[in-house]
Amino acid sequence: MGDVLLQLWYSDWVLLAFTVLIFEVPRYTFSLVSLTALTLGRQRPHSVAPALRVSVVMPAFNGADGLLHSIASLRAQTYPPFEIIVIDDGSVDETLAIAERARADGLIDLVIHHTNRCGRSAGVNAGARFARGDLILTVDPDTVFAPTALALMTAAFSDPRMAAVSCNISVKNESASIWTELQALEYLMSISAGKAFLRQFEGISCTSGACSLYRRDIFLYRGGLDVGPGEDIEFTLRLRRFGYRIGFVPEAWAATMAPESFISLARQRQRWDRDALRVRLIQYREAWPFRSESLADTLQRLDFLIFDLVPTLSLPFYLAYCAVLFGPATLTFLAGVSLLLLALNLFNIALAGLLFNHKPRLFNVLIAPVFPIYQGLLMKAVRFWAFTSELLFSVSRHDDFVPPRVRRALLTPDL
Repeated sequence: MGDVLLQLWYSDWVLLAFTVLIFEVPRYTFSLVSLTALTLGRQRPHSVAPALRVSVVMPAFNGADGLLHSIASLRAQTYPPFEIIVIDDGSVDETLAIAERARADGLIDLVIHHTNRCGRSAGVNAGARFARGDLILTVDPDTVFAPTALALMTAAFSDPRMAAVSCNISVKNESASIWTELQALEYLMSISAGKAFLRQFEGISCTSGACSLYRRDIFLYRGGLDVGPGEDIEFTLRLRRFGYRIGFVPEAWAATMAPESFISLARQRQRWDRDALRVRLIQYREAWPFRSESLADTLQRLDFLIFDLVPTLSLPFYLAYCAVLFGPATLTFLAGVSLLLLALNLFNIALAGLLFNHKPRLFNVLIAPVFPIYQGLLMKAVRFWAFTSELLFSVSRHDDFVPPRVRRALLTPDL
């Protein structure tokens, strides 16, 4: 332990400063401390939902396992939805049969059946055209809501400039594996802390695909979800470009299923990261410095560039430099960094638990020593592969999240 701390003490300060950036040391700690300072002594205002009707649009591809649980949580809301629309997107399981039985029982109002899979974007857009409510809540079929979630989210639309709102998300199958346990901590840091901080200066750049609430008229007027990669982040940035406000309600909670194996997790994150890079850097050119934009837009861009893009692409060069500089003592240096990150992570978990009324489980504390390695090295390596493959080969163009035939049909102009 003494050797490890000495290795850190005598390290070059420039290297240590870059270590802070690579391992995102200030990102969530700064967010949590700032949120604590901003909310300390303040009483949260009582949320009163305006008189707006909410249509739930739930696209489902092979979503039989969670469909009824999600519908039940929506029907148990203190602010009940006006209607629930389920879009069966060419499922090959019992999704359509379950949806039809639920409609016959009066649990849902409309079932739209796509004979062939068309993709989530097409499903949401179809449901939005049939919806009759003032707001549309887009929901994944494995998402369940706390009873007050819809009332709290709807209350945000008392601001006429608000176009979209997302809620806090936890991991429903948290105890399924070590990977879901780690994702639960990650969600607490990145969504609960990260988005709650970004909303303080209106810097929300992505409404969650699992559960987001939109003004229906704006959703339709601005073209609905894109059929390309990263439809949730693309539509959020599109709304921002048109001057609309994007909200986040940390008090409103929903829970969703997370990948239970590392292979499934890596595939999910590679798709997310490829899509984010393509939308932000190529489609919206957020790395271009000369832009006429608001301070909020500048800050949300810098959050991605400084804490996602630069540290990720620098990681292998940083590790190679450490190996050259320290030689056999490289692992000792990295072990010292991990110890500091562990202490910081325990502080973050405790502070996030207090801020978001989320009592940490015992296993959260036991798994905390692994979290810096998971977030700082393992998932950053996954992101590095996603970024480089996208920059070199445009891999996201071939993702099957939206079926290729649908993308070709919608993106190819009529001859």
